[in-house]
Amino acid sequence: MILIIAIGVATGCVYALIAVGYSLVYRTTGVVNFAQGSYAMIGGFSTYWYSQVAGLPYAAAILLGVATAGLTGLILWIVVVRPLWRKRSPPYVVLLATIVFGAIVSTTALLALGPVPQSLPAWIPGWGIEFNGGRIEGQYAIVIAATILLMALFSAVLRFSLLGRKMRACAANRETAQLLGISPERIGLIGFVVTAVLGGLGGAMITPAQFTSADIGLTFGVFGFVAAVIGGFGSLPGALLGGIVLGVVNALVGRYVSSSYQTFIAFAVLLTLLTLRPQGLMGRDWEES
Repeated sequence: MILIIAIGVATGCVYALIAVGYSLVYRTTGVVNFAQGSYAMIGGFSTYWYSQVAGLPYAAAILLGVATAGLTGLILWIVVVRPLWRKRSPPYVVLLATIVFGAIVSTTALLALGPVPQSLPAWIPGWGIEFNGGRIEGQYAIVIAATILLMALFSAVLRFSLLGRKMRACAANRETAQLLGISPERIGLIGFVVTAVLGGLGGAMITPAQFTSADIGLTFGVFGFVAAVIGGFGSLPGALLGGIVLGVVNALVGRYVSSSYQTFIAFAVLLTLLTLRPQGLMGRDWEES
């Protein structure tokens, strides 16, 4: 049971990183970026390619894999979202564009590396945590610890830094922020790149413990979005809580029921929560996140 919960918490941490991406991009630009899950796939797949195909040192492969995810977010903003944003295109057009972009990214990965799932070596080979007669792989502990650290750092940046104040100003009112000399386009670019890096890092961290494939971005994207809504859109602690809750539920369902029901249960939990508490578990104003 402890092992199942540990796996669920670690996977939920990846969902949480993606959930933060949904919340941050939506609050600062008004865009629901359904390519968000693709960043996790890119982070894992790119790290695999740099390490196993190109033969680079593992540490360099991880850094380049995460950077590739960030570059993908930059391309999405410059080539797709910003032009539509400037034209004041309807939100559903921008949303559809991000879905198509994500599909193109997945297809490119499929053509480049094929349909076979791939994995990576553990970041710390042979390390694990003995607990109550069982053993938790060290990679899961790395995912959990790194996610908590990233969340704390990101929260501090948003709350105390000049950049964070500008992002919160855009979240509150983009027109007023622009009158104050803040560029919403620059904030949007930063938001897309930073959230892509977070998603890519999540994918690079979880791949050694599980696997990655060309189509896994859709799974991460769906569960990350559900986690964002469960926790409360715009709340960093809520994103972490929503991701962990969803990850643990999925892990328990996969172990004791069937993995075929994981998506069904996730949406059932979401629908129930939307009925009982539409603002999410920790929903509150973005300025207070």
